[in-house]
Amino acid sequence: MEKKNNWIKIANKPGEIIFPENNIAKITVKEKAICVIQKDGGLKACVSKCPHAGGDLSDGYLDKRNHIVCPVHCYRFNLDSGRDNNGEGYFLKIFPIKIEKDGIFVALE
Repeated sequence: MEKKNNWIKIANKPGEIIFPENNIAKITVKEKAICVIQKDGGLKACVSKCPHAGGDLSDGYLDKRNHIVCPVHCYRFNLDSGRDNNGEGYFLKIFPIKIEKDGIFVALE
């Protein structure tokens, strides 16, 4: 059976999300902390807790290849697939995000 996305509005327009210098904003959606990432080509969203050691990814940074990098052990995750760059099998949960006329939405399962 196909999973149905539960689209949740997180902002009325892009300017409402305040991005710090690292372009990673931490917000809470349905009691879940997520990161919204501003990068070339738009917005991405993922869980804020690193699956390797639990670091807060909103305190990390984006590398030149647009991977999100954890501030604890510098684990890098692909923001399209969620896979770790080290090949160790860690997987970062990525959430679909879309910008519509009436707002910005993220999909939680």
